[in-house]
Amino acid sequence: MKTNTILTKVFKFIIFVLFTFMTLVYFGVLLLLPLDIMYQVIRLAQGLGLPTVVSVGIGIAALAYVGHAIWKMPALYGLILDIGKQIVSFGHAQIQRFDNLVQGSGTDSPAT
Repeated sequence: MKTNTILTKVFKFIIFVLFTFMTLVYFGVLLLLPLDIMYQVIRLAQGLGLPTVVSVGIGIAALAYVGHAIWKMPALYGLILDIGKQIVSFGHAQIQRFDNLVQGSGTDSPAT
């Protein structure tokens, strides 16, 4: 294999890992954000001196309220999912750009 082909494949793998990581972080934040809201509300209620069981009930109710408020705005969660899909499609397009270099680097001609 030529060094150009090896370098191209290495950079293609690096870009693949980068966009995979970005996608996982994006959807991971979407998963962890409601849990963090509930955790912070529970801590706030416990800080006010309420028992744990009551604090958890308040936390679940606050999370349900936030979920209901987001449910009333379909454009918001549609936008959030669309942004995630755009990240995936942009990453796929960037990885596809390397295919031309891999095919073209088979002929190793010096630059003039």
